[in-house]
Amino acid sequence: MHAIHPATRSMRRHLLKLIAGGALAGSGFNALIKTALAAGSGPQRKQGIYRLEGEATFNGFRLKVGDVPSLPLTVVTGPNTTLVFVLGADAYLVRSNSHLILTSNVANAASRVSNIKLLAGKLLSVFDKGERRLTTTTAVAGIRGTGIYLESEAERSYVCLCYGNARLSPLNAPQLQESVITRHHESPRWVYPDRMEAAALINHSDDELILLESLTGRMPPFYRPWEYDEDILGDLAKKRY
Repeated sequence: MHAIHPATRSMRRHLLKLIAGGALAGSGFNALIKTALAAGSGPQRKQGIYRLEGEATFNGFRLKVGDVPSLPLTVVTGPNTTLVFVLGADAYLVRSNSHLILTSNVANAASRVSNIKLLAGKLLSVFDKGERRLTTTTAVAGIRGTGIYLESEAERSYVCLCYGNARLSPLNAPQLQESVITRHHESPRWVYPDRMEAAALINHSDDELILLESLTGRMPPFYRPWEYDEDILGDLAKKRY
């Protein structure tokens, strides 16, 4: 049996704490947290749909939890929908009434996403190392190994670089590009076609980011093991959840 790295063990304690405290119960995430605990990391990482509450289509077809979509991929969600899936080493949480397009610049790639287009709705996503290009109705972001939250409306977009590096600009004013470096939600923006404005932190949480990263075997950079209790349910290897 392979030993569990102490940092990974601490992340698992935190996920178990979310279950015990019901922090994500309103969103129906407790079962997904348990799946994350079982999924592990590295070679054991599982691809595909982890949670689907409500309605969603994948390239026009309906899929179920456990199915693995492939690229190029168009995802459309209905009202009152929560969708979580993993492709490659990236994880996505798509909310209601969203229209998401994922494509790759790599020939014959089934899961290595290069381009993310959010035409409508809300998306929280975490990415492995490597360049990605994200676009909304009004914003363009070039990122490298980050966590990012997007909302795409007809006249404006919300962009929060939760952590990592990005180049961010309005779609119609590339000369206003900014280089943004964050560790913990420091610089959210409202992005209009021709300008950007400072914004507040809205509609996404650290617990959701920890959950998404756990599905890929990682932890977000803001995560600090010593900030969480050490007495969660004893030895994980001897428990069933």
